[in-house]
Amino acid sequence: MKFGLKLWSKNKDLIGEACKLINENFFHYVELFYVPGTEIKPFLDHNIPYIIHNSTERFGVNIGDKTKKEFNLKIINTCINWANKLNAKYIIQHADYGSFEDAKNLLKEVHDERIVIENMPNAGINGEKMIGYEPEQLKELMDIGDFGFCLDFGHAAKAAVSMGKNYRGHINEFLKLKPDMFHISDCDLKNGIDEHLNIGEGDIDFKFLKECILSENSENVTLETPRKNLNSLDEDLKNLEKLKELFVMRNKFIQSRFFLSAFIIKIPAFIQTLV
Repeated sequence: MKFGLKLWSKNKDLIGEACKLINENFFHYVELFYVPGTEIKPFLDHNIPYIIHNSTERFGVNIGDKTKKEFNLKIINTCINWANKLNAKYIIQHADYGSFEDAKNLLKEVHDERIVIENMPNAGINGEKMIGYEPEQLKELMDIGDFGFCLDFGHAAKAAVSMGKNYRGHINEFLKLKPDMFHISDCDLKNGIDEHLNIGEGDIDFKFLKECILSENSENVTLETPRKNLNSLDEDLKNLEKLKELFVMRNKFIQSRFFLSAFIIKIPAFIQTLV
């Protein structure tokens, strides 16, 4: 399992620290969110693995809005260019919101095998109706260009809550699409509005998420947790430590259970030697 550190392309002052954490094997790659108007040069200076995340509606990008088609394609092509220069493994594209037909039509003009489509919650931060919150719809988008899939666990859980479904079952349906990578964070399962909480602050069952990840051939898992101090990666490290703690707890439980089972099996044989 390889853990990714999320940076925005305006976080150029943090790339040195991020590189150090990767060299020390805390994280394994940087997932770089492209902010329009920023420069690639600070990131070219560091020879580390990258994944590119295309810009989102916060910066005017929305593939579900045909009136933004020219701008959407310009930003997507910029991300492809960045991916080429940084030798990025994937380029993440939100399914976004609005018109499903507009989203499909735009993706027909995008040609890059590194594109992975990210599933969305049912409702966005501002209550907008999202695209790609159900596996069937997301698969349609993927099939347009033989694109890959980034499974965002939080988005899937939130979509399930909105639709009154069991979130584990909803995630299992998404797993049938064979994700290439994952986004992980915590979230409150009492409402369906998109959010990203620190690990351990919400209701997500991380033992279940670990099982989901290990059931696939994918190994890239990006932490999408909040960072209040924009000048430090300490919060990211704390979230990574907490995540690993929750994941390891499962291993210890399995090992303890295996030991106990083996001990019980040996008891009758031991008793026989005393008779």
